[in-house]
Amino acid sequence: MKYFKFGENWRSFSSLIDNDRLNYSIKSIKKLTNKKNLKNLSFLDIGCGSGLSSLAAIKLHCRELYAIDRDENSVETTKKVLWNFQKKKVKIEKLSVFDLDENNKFDIVFSWGVLHHTGNMKKAIEKSTKMVSKGGLLIISLYKKTFLCSFWKIEKIIYKSSPVFIQKIIKLVFMGFFSLGLLLTKRNLSSYKLDYKNQRGMSFSHDVHDWLGGYPYESISVEDTIKILKSHNFKLVKCFQVKKRIGFFGTGCDEYVFIKS
Repeated sequence: MKYFKFGENWRSFSSLIDNDRLNYSIKSIKKLTNKKNLKNLSFLDIGCGSGLSSLAAIKLHCRELYAIDRDENSVETTKKVLWNFQKKKVKIEKLSVFDLDENNKFDIVFSWGVLHHTGNMKKAIEKSTKMVSKGGLLIISLYKKTFLCSFWKIEKIIYKSSPVFIQKIIKLVFMGFFSLGLLLTKRNLSSYKLDYKNQRGMSFSHDVHDWLGGYPYESISVEDTIKILKSHNFKLVKCFQVKKRIGFFGTGCDEYVFIKS
């Protein structure tokens, strides 16, 4: 299976990481964990991407950080972003979620927008549950299922396999329709991008590229996600849902926080 070049996208995004974006990411982790800091807590970042979430965990004083990604570019980018902290209890490794050692347990297992790109989302979720220590937190975000998910799967296959100039055309068409949709709801793209950055410190442009080409691709309903986690003795602590839509402009990620019984 040919994967989308996620690592190249996050390497490009990493050049935008500044104090503002870092603070937004820190704020997001605080919201999800309901903790002011992560002192005495170990943190596993599955699919570390640009390294931003891993950096936020370090800034929140986690006791130990283990960051993994199957993409070499993401691993190297994360090492570069965390270069000043690697003498501490920080380990960054090229590894698939499926190859994690289940003998190692973590207080917080974090995977934002990753497990639905593994090619086997359910298996990836189940593997993640095995990495959580008793009483620990599993924090994941997954694409919400929509009526048009089958269409987007086809689009992603085309996008990831196309030359750069075709990708740019597809992206321009998408952005054109997206901007029109915002105008029809009395919003504009500039304010949307600013609000987007303030949510988690991410880049709208890089996320659009990730969305259009992000294959493998799966999606799941909130009900099915809770059902899977419940079967592995996890209880839902909180869930931040995106609005239910037909899926014309794609779908967003529902954020979940589960605790292991």
